[in-house]
Amino acid sequence: MPPIRSQRSGATLDEVRAAVLAEFGPGARIVAAERVTTGGVAGLFRKAHVEATIEVPDPLDPPTARVAIAASPAKRIGIAALLADAEAAEARIADTDGTATTRADAFASVLDGFAADGLAPPRRTAGLPAPAEPGLQVVPSGATSPEPVASPTSVASVGPGGTETDPWADMRPERPAPPAPAPVRTPAPAVCSADGDLVLLVGRAADVDAAAGVFATRHGLRATAASDRRSGILARADAVRDGVALLAVAAWTDVATTASLAPDQVWVVVDAGRKHEDAVRMLAAVAETPVPLAGVLAIGAEETATPDTVHLLGLPVRTL
Repeated sequence: MPPIRSQRSGATLDEVRAAVLAEFGPGARIVAAERVTTGGVAGLFRKAHVEATIEVPDPLDPPTARVAIAASPAKRIGIAALLADAEAAEARIADTDGTATTRADAFASVLDGFAADGLAPPRRTAGLPAPAEPGLQVVPSGATSPEPVASPTSVASVGPGGTETDPWADMRPERPAPPAPAPVRTPAPAVCSADGDLVLLVGRAADVDAAAGVFATRHGLRATAASDRRSGILARADAVRDGVALLAVAAWTDVATTASLAPDQVWVVVDAGRKHEDAVRMLAAVAETPVPLAGVLAIGAEETATPDTVHLLGLPVRTL
């Protein structure tokens, strides 16, 4: 019976030869091959592969002497030589001056395709001269007054609603965002220290306990355990008699104690190392209480790399 013919393809002839040898064995042979180029415009973006016709003997035929496909040919002959010559000719054509011009025209046509799809603005036609320098105006022959011409660096087109849009906006590099403005630092008011004055520290229990002793010593305040209106009035009376000012503490969630003590001054204790959002939430809760809010008492500033975030709270800041 006649041998069976079929088509195979690959990137190179050697690749097709190896695939045929692996699939059909040494009895198969390549009887024809053609290098096929697909896609691309005048040599740009194209892809090439080899299409070969192979001949496989019928398994029922008696074996005959044939030229088997070698695993690694010693030199290129026959079809391999023809394909090599075609590749060499193609390389020589690519080195000529005509191909450079053809490829430039092909690249221009690709840009025209982008413009048609809305991916790029239309190219400037050869009949319209470009301004010699950005910002110069072109005066046509016979005209008495110059017509305004857009600068090449500020190409714009009119979009829906008559607004100007920049067609190159998506292709321009993003400019770095301007640095955030530095927080405004308002001078902190003096701590109330008149006879009978009551200063209140409000915050998380652990933060308030850590700050109360140092704050009282630094500003000459006497600690008091008053936690409601009656005990606060009695403590104030003793303080007036003794000639001192008082310091009380309360949790930021204990709105009842903060309001009933009616302090003369309130400082919100904030750990500078905690999340800024947590400090904002705590400050907002204290601000809803009808008490005189003096500012923020910042602690733990030396334990964080961003101690200045407390200044973003918008209140005067004292650092402990």
